[in-house]
Amino acid sequence: MSLAANGMNDHTAAPCPKEIDQNEKAEIEGHRRRGSLKKILKELDELFLIEQRFDLAPYVHWKGNSVAPMHRWFRYREAYSPELIDKLELGCRILDPFCGCGSIPIGAATRGKKAVGIDLNPIAAFSTKVKLTPLNESSIKNVKSFLEELPKNIFSHDRWPQPELSIATKVFEPRVLDMVLRSRAAIEFCFSNNTDARDFVFLAWLSILETVGSYYKEGNGIKYRNKRRKKGKYEDRVDGEWQLARFGSDQEKFFIDAFSKQLSMMIEDSALWESGSWEGQKVIGGSAFNLSDFTRGDNFDSVIFSPPYANRFDYFESFKVELWFGNFVKSYADLGSLRKASMRSHLNADLKRPATPPESLEDLIALMDQEASSWRMGVPDLMRGYFHDLGIVLRQCRAAVPKGKCHIVVGNSAFAGVIIPTDVLTAIIGLKVGFKKAKILETRHLTVAPQQRNLLKGFESYMRESIVVLE
Repeated sequence: MSLAANGMNDHTAAPCPKEIDQNEKAEIEGHRRRGSLKKILKELDELFLIEQRFDLAPYVHWKGNSVAPMHRWFRYREAYSPELIDKLELGCRILDPFCGCGSIPIGAATRGKKAVGIDLNPIAAFSTKVKLTPLNESSIKNVKSFLEELPKNIFSHDRWPQPELSIATKVFEPRVLDMVLRSRAAIEFCFSNNTDARDFVFLAWLSILETVGSYYKEGNGIKYRNKRRKKGKYEDRVDGEWQLARFGSDQEKFFIDAFSKQLSMMIEDSALWESGSWEGQKVIGGSAFNLSDFTRGDNFDSVIFSPPYANRFDYFESFKVELWFGNFVKSYADLGSLRKASMRSHLNADLKRPATPPESLEDLIALMDQEASSWRMGVPDLMRGYFHDLGIVLRQCRAAVPKGKCHIVVGNSAFAGVIIPTDVLTAIIGLKVGFKKAKILETRHLTVAPQQRNLLKGFESYMRESIVVLE
């Protein structure tokens, strides 16, 4: 008898029993994982006092660094507010092992306090150093003279050697690239006998590279301006039209205007140096893993830092144009060395270094979906390395504040259907390395990544940005 004669056709055929079993099995496994995840997260949260401090949200995710005097000298998205010095009562001597572009050292200086900042990213360390080095009246005058004669200074010099970055000619239009390299040569020539003034102007030059470039920072790297983002994709913009829309008809003028505006703003902000305590502030270019070598047994009232979040973002990738054009790296080996020396928060770090993570992390890793792309890319090893590295830093922080507190600004993350409660795991590690007490200040909620939302529906409350307080 035919299917049609039996009242059935291809669209009404009963599903294969085997397929039902597979679907049911997957659904059962999903419920099991969700139940186990909820149990683990709940038990971990119950280990510590978690205090809601949403009043601190504007200070841990600080937008003021793009507009506040001096802080705005170099665009650095990952920053918290110097107001935390007051909000958290950090005392008079403060250590920041991941100081970025200097929120805490600058905040300490303007408040008459002392700070030591450390950062592995040479651009961040350089930016902080410039901000903490007041120019004398003569140097300010030299900078103003350079600004007044900017076009003449640029066009009277040959090009500085182009770095060996493979995309060097792609990240700048040819005429802009010519201006970038000529202005770099002008800076080195005009300030050959005045290092502090040279560094000040050089920071202004570094700061405008993205503005005048054919690229911009986004997510885990850079994107190009000749692409337009559409829903779910990027499409090409018409060559010639997008350059005109971005730079105008005179690209040389666009560059000079951008450089002049940045340098004028920095000169204006230099009035901040007229008050406060700038002498004695210290910034060190290096790894927080060597914190004890840099502090040499000094004691601090407080430690505060925000390590790179465990979100796979490689900030050396985001800043590769500035790193190469500023000669902070001169080869791909140099860039690789920085990545390998960094905290294991991204997949270009040295994931082969030994790692001894908390047992509770392994319980969470065991629940991850092994079919997920993040699993295949090596996120489990990244997580193990991240928390091992955090322990190395916290152990040295404990020695630096024998009578004080350590504050760590962290954000929880989600991979392969599992939330990683970075704040709780940080508190656990803190107690393990010698701190006696730990509490968590929840400051704001974080958004679950789109690809994780369905898997983690109902777990949103565990996605948070917090300050872990150890003492």
